[in-house]
Amino acid sequence: MTFFILSLYAALFVCYAGVIIFFLYTLYAFVKGAPFVPTAKKNVKKMLALADLRQTDVLMDLGSGDGRILFAAAPNVRQCIGIEINPLLYWWSRIRTRVKRLNNVQIIRKNLWDVDLSSVDVISLFFIHPKMGKLLKKFDAELKPGARVVSYAFSFPNREPAKREGNIFLYIFSP
Repeated sequence: MTFFILSLYAALFVCYAGVIIFFLYTLYAFVKGAPFVPTAKKNVKKMLALADLRQTDVLMDLGSGDGRILFAAAPNVRQCIGIEINPLLYWWSRIRTRVKRLNNVQIIRKNLWDVDLSSVDVISLFFIHPKMGKLLKKFDAELKPGARVVSYAFSFPNREPAKREGNIFLYIFSP
């Protein structure tokens, strides 16, 4: 009986610790860029259609969350790279990648501000408005000519999108 009670307490501790870690990383993500808010499947489809994906493209999802954009894009591009800082979302999307047997999907646990974007053709993101200006500076400095950025819900300050469909914005970067 004592072993059972200790096991129960241990399980509860692990659950609570997981919840606390998730919320701490969510808070951290909010301060650094955006908390995890899943993009609806219909909006994922619209984003990818607006991005005009090609079989030769390398797509990077900044703040990839549960990987849904990567999984939807994978059949249509050469490589998908997800950047996720939250360890629970990172592991969840890695597990889902393996289960789906997607060999062209890679999930990286890293702060997006430390990622080199120079080889990326398409970037997808769902960021918060206060950080869009800082992100634009990073894109201007690192993206190759012709790179496409599709942003859900928030636009870049002082930059006109090449296309817009509702609250989805497409930007094409040039030197």
